[in-house]
Amino acid sequence: MTQYKTEVMKASFRWMKSSICDEEVAELDKLIGQRYREGWELVTYSFMGGSGGNIGKGILITFKKE
Repeated sequence: MTQYKTEVMKASFRWMKSSICDEEVAELDKLIGQRYREGWELVTYSFMGGSGGNIGKGILITFKKE
């Protein structure tokens, strides 16, 4: 049976303006590496731009494992 896990990683950058920094890339790599060691495989990711209010910017990341 396949299991799926979705996480939101908060983001302070705006991808549309190419303002992501090395530290934020390293944080994303660290999360993906940690999940891989736990047996999860990256399936997809998408940027959530946020529109104010309680909705913030982030990366929606989905993993799977058998």
